[in-house]
Amino acid sequence: MRNRYDYFQSLVKMTEYACDAARYFDGVINSFDPAEISSRMAEMHLIEHAADEQRHEIMNTLARDFLPPIEQEDISGLASMIDDVIDCIDDIMQHLFIYDVKELLPECKIISALMLKICESLNNIAKEFSNYKKSSAIHKDIISTNDIESQADRIYAETMHRIFTSDMSVKEIMIWERLITSFEDCFDYCEDAAGLFESAVMKNS
Repeated sequence: MRNRYDYFQSLVKMTEYACDAARYFDGVINSFDPAEISSRMAEMHLIEHAADEQRHEIMNTLARDFLPPIEQEDISGLASMIDDVIDCIDDIMQHLFIYDVKELLPECKIISALMLKICESLNNIAKEFSNYKKSSAIHKDIISTNDIESQADRIYAETMHRIFTSDMSVKEIMIWERLITSFEDCFDYCEDAAGLFESAVMKNS
């Protein structure tokens, strides 16, 4: 008999790709060199492409599966939302190149470290998801993800205030408003993914 496809492990892989993207991005931010952004962007694309392949595998299998372990919409929603996290990190890297950013705001290192932290929290949730009926850790990790997103919200507001009350040029303000908002979008996607995990647990328990 053919082994059933392991959706739970595939979602773990998706969150691992998110961690890979966030970890790689954190490295770029902590050793920022404008001259290397183009080549570093290419490396990020490889992670994003691998995640896309994993998502396609999940979706294609799901389309042929009449009896997945949980509802199809929960699996597809989670795969797509986690993919959005990775796409968002990839987009930020691209925009550092497109906008020809020469110097980072000091907040970038703080935000980048938080981004890695929230992706790792999401990965912890995914690892516990297959055991959701018995696991107590999954609820703690969901709360942790929400707490990290709240921290990111505060930093977002403070950073945006500083940008708009600074003596930056209009062009610089527009660039950083876009970049910091993209960071915030990434945290929102992570929180939404944690919410989907929580919803799936509640529906299937």
